[in-house]
Amino acid sequence: MSSPIVIAGVPISLVRPADPDQMLDDPGVLAWNRADDYMPYWAYLWPGAFLLAEAVAAEEWEPRTPALEIGCGLGLAGLVGLRRGLRVTFSDYDGGTFGFVAQSAVANGFTTESYSLRRLDWRDPPAERFPIILGADVLYESRLVPLIVNVLSSMLSPGGLALIADPYRASAEVFPALAAAAGLSCETIPVSAKTRELGTVRGTLHRVKRTSF
Repeated sequence: MSSPIVIAGVPISLVRPADPDQMLDDPGVLAWNRADDYMPYWAYLWPGAFLLAEAVAAEEWEPRTPALEIGCGLGLAGLVGLRRGLRVTFSDYDGGTFGFVAQSAVANGFTTESYSLRRLDWRDPPAERFPIILGADVLYESRLVPLIVNVLSSMLSPGGLALIADPYRASAEVFPALAAAAGLSCETIPVSAKTRELGTVRGTLHRVKRTSF
């Protein structure tokens, strides 16, 4: 299904599963969960996605700057990034999300020249760097926090900026300290977003920069 999501007063057409809960009983999902503790979280629109999307809309970006969205899920923040002139690489562990992201891109008038899709396992980040990295609700478990720090340490360009948003999850509290230990600076600020779907959501925006080269 397609639904309009209003970010900074501008509607974004978002294509998403009509009933993502049905995926939880899929035999393939159950098998993947047993093998790798996998869950199809990408199919849901989480509070952090709204926080990150609003943050992306508020930034001043150089046109056509490459950006990587990690754990993109339905890609709301990346779609806002496209609207703001970025060239976005949408990445996720589950390639099942990419069909929905591509449909959303088409629905918003974007061509494949402005974005790309790629599978990314945070446990094995590639030797590629981006000046902008975006992540929403990627710190939802304690075991993931060091992985995200490693992804940023490995993939954030010198002088680059990462925006990581989370809705006050306890697991995210150690993120600034771990980022600093990895040579990254982290400014943490409270943020909020008014949404039609969830009412007002509140959380934290981590603005991460590389301080060592």
